[in-house]
Amino acid sequence: MMKLLFLVDAAALRELGRSLSGVEWRRWRFGPFSKDVLKTLDSLVDEGLLAVDPGPEMRYIALVEPPKIPEDVRRVVDRVIDEYGFLPLNKLLEKVYSEFHIREKGMGERIVLDMHAEILELAERVGDDEDALVELIGRIYDAYRDPLEALPRDTLVIYAIAATYLAKRDREKLKRITSRLLDLLESARLVLEKRGREPLPPELRKWINDVYRELVDVATEALKG
Repeated sequence: MMKLLFLVDAAALRELGRSLSGVEWRRWRFGPFSKDVLKTLDSLVDEGLLAVDPGPEMRYIALVEPPKIPEDVRRVVDRVIDEYGFLPLNKLLEKVYSEFHIREKGMGERIVLDMHAEILELAERVGDDEDALVELIGRIYDAYRDPLEALPRDTLVIYAIAATYLAKRDREKLKRITSRLLDLLESARLVLEKRGREPLPPELRKWINDVYRELVDVATEALKG
C-alpha cells in the first residue's frame, strides 16, 4: 500500500500538477516510506473508519463507505492500481526502485517526485560536472523511453550536443529548451497511453517537429563554432 500510494503521488504530480497525499517520501529499508502515512492509518483506526487484519500480511479494511473523490483524481488512482496493483511485491519494488532511482538515495534521504525538477537540475550542472551530461541523458531516457520512440531516433544525441554547447554559453536557453523537450515527452507519453498504436494527432506531430528543429539549429551552431 505504501508503494502504491507513492506511485499515485508521482502520477498525480505529473498529470495533475500536485501530490495527492501531501506527505514527504524518504528511502527506507523497503523503498519509499512515510511516517505520516502510518500516523494517518492509525488515526483512521482510532476513529473507527478502518480495521486492522493482522493475518499473515497486515491489511486495513474500510468500515465505512469512502468519500467520493474528483473524477480526475479517480482516473489517476485507477490507472496506478490497474498497472501496478496486482504485481508481485518483488516486481513492484523493482519497478519503483528503477523508475525513481531509489538505489542512488541514502537511507532516510528524501525522494523528490518532480522528475522535471530533477532533470532540469542535472541540465544546470552540465559544463561544471563531467558526469552530469551522461546522467542527464540517462535520466531522460529512463523516464521517457516509450515516448522517445515517437521522436526522431537521434533526438537525444542532438539534445546532448545542444546541451553541452548551451551549458557554456546560455544556461537560460538550456533550461528553456530542456523544459520544452520534457513537456513534449510528457504529452507524448499521455497520448500514447490513451491511443496506443493509433497515429499521433497532427498538433503533437507539429510540436515534435518544432522541438526537433530547434535542437538541430542549436546543435548545428555548436558544430560550426
